[in-house]
Amino acid sequence: MSAKEPLHCVLLLGLVFALPLPAGADQYNTDMSDQLKKSLVYINISTYIYNQMQPWKSPEIVEKAGFGCAVGPFEVLTTARNASDAAFIKTRRHGQNEFIPADVKVIDYQSNLCLLELDKEAVGKPLEPIDFVEDYDKGAPVQSYWLSAAGHLTTGRGYLDEAKVYKSTTSYASFLNFTVANASTAAAQARLYCMGKKPVGVACWADGNAQEVGLIPSVTINRFLADARDGRYEGFGTAGFTTTTLLDPTMRAWLKMPEDMKTGVYVARVNNLGTGSDILKENDVILAIDEHSLNAYGRFEHEQFDRVSYHHLITSHSIGEDVIFDIWRDGKNRRLQTKARNFNASEMLVPYYEYGKQPEYIVTAGFVFQRLTRDYLQIWGDGWSGKVPPHLYHYYRDMAFKPSDQRRDIVILSYVLPADINLGYHGLGQMVVSTFNGAEITSLSDIIEAQKLNPESKFDVVEFEHDYPTIVIPRTELQFADITIARTYGITKLVNVSR
Repeated sequence: MSAKEPLHCVLLLGLVFALPLPAGADQYNTDMSDQLKKSLVYINISTYIYNQMQPWKSPEIVEKAGFGCAVGPFEVLTTARNASDAAFIKTRRHGQNEFIPADVKVIDYQSNLCLLELDKEAVGKPLEPIDFVEDYDKGAPVQSYWLSAAGHLTTGRGYLDEAKVYKSTTSYASFLNFTVANASTAAAQARLYCMGKKPVGVACWADGNAQEVGLIPSVTINRFLADARDGRYEGFGTAGFTTTTLLDPTMRAWLKMPEDMKTGVYVARVNNLGTGSDILKENDVILAIDEHSLNAYGRFEHEQFDRVSYHHLITSHSIGEDVIFDIWRDGKNRRLQTKARNFNASEMLVPYYEYGKQPEYIVTAGFVFQRLTRDYLQIWGDGWSGKVPPHLYHYYRDMAFKPSDQRRDIVILSYVLPADINLGYHGLGQMVVSTFNGAEITSLSDIIEAQKLNPESKFDVVEFEHDYPTIVIPRTELQFADITIARTYGITKLVNVSR
C-alpha cells in the first residue's frame, strides 16, 4: 500500500461528513428553552382520595405534581389526570419562588385536557401564551420542555414515531395520540413537546420500558381551547358502539356482502349512549363515516396521519354536528345520518370514573349499600378484572354503557358491619339488589323511597339476584341500631345519595 492511500481515505471520509443534511432538517434542532421560560409552569395539586370500602370517611389528602404551559396571559393548559380529584391547585413560574393559586376553569376527562385559570393578583407579569401548531412529520426529532419543582427549565428528546388512536388514560373514550419513540425521559404529566419551534402536543402517557411517550396533539388541544372559551363547553363526540375486524370471508358471506366488497368493519355492540347509538344495529357493517372509507380494521386513510381508526372521525366532531354513516345492513347499502353526541360518566350504568366525588352509599342496620362503579371494582387491586366476582364484572364489561329507564344504577350490598340487628348475615356481600320491600331497585335513591313502603309491616325485606339469601330487617330495632352502628363505626352520615 502506498503512502498516498491512507491520505485518500481520510479525504474521502471528510467528503462524507461534508455532505449536506436533508432539506429542512435544521428546523428541528432549535432549542426553545429561553423562549419558553415565560410560558411554562410547575403545578402542585392536593387531591382527595376517598376510601371505597368506607365511603363515609373524610378523604385522605395526597399531593401530586404536574406541568403546564400558558395558553393565555392567565390561563394554563395541563392534563385532566394532573388536575383530577383536586382539592387545591397552586402553580409556580420560572424565576418566581412564590406559588400562584389556580382554579379549574374547564376539565374534560374524555380528552384528558384541563384549562386552569391563575390568580391574576399573584401572577405578576402575564404569562406568554403558546400557540399550538397542527403539524406532524413522521420521524422528525422532537424536544420536550418542563419546569421542574426546583424551578429549572428541563429538556428531553425523542422522535415522532406514529399517529395512532389510543384509549384515553382518564376515560372510556379513544383519541388520536402521537407516539414519541426513543424518549430520553419517558414521563408524562403534560410536558410540552415541540418539533423545532412548533409546539405539537403535551405528554399524556409514558412507557418507561419501551421508552415511549404519548402526546395529545395540537388538533385536539386547539379544539378543546376553542370550545372552552366560548362560554359553554360541550366536548368531543364519542362513539356509541364497538366494532371488531371483518376479515373472515365466511362472515362476509353470512352478511350477504358481495365478494368484491373488501371494506367495512363489523358492529359488534351498540350502546345506549354516544354517537351512532340511535341509528346503528348489531351486525351492521360500517363502510364509511363522513365519506371516509373504512377498511376491515376500522381504519381510514388520513392525508396527514396515514391510516387512523374511525374514532378520530367521531372525536373530530363538535356536539350536535351531523355525522354520516354508510353501512351494509340486511344485504343492502344504506346511508344514515345522526348527530355527534357524548355523555357524562355519571349517566353510565356502571360509571367509569367519579373524579373528585364522594362515593354514594346507604347504611341501614349495618348493611352497606353502594352503587357499582369502576372505582369500586378497583379495590381488588392490580389485575382486578380477573379477581372481581363474575356477576359484578359482567355488569361492567357488558352493560356499563346500557343504562335504561328501567335501570340507572347497579346497586349492591357491599358488605355488612357486624351488629346484633344483623346476626346471621355477617358474611354477606357483593350481591346485586333486586327488590327492597317489593319495589324494584333501579337506582340507589330508590332504597330511600322503598323504606317508606309497607308501613304496616314489622320488617324491611331485601331480595337479591342469583338466588342469594333474602335479608329481613326488624323495623322496631332499626332506629336504635343505626345510632349504635354509627357511633361504633364512626359514621357521621348514614346516607349519601345525590339523587
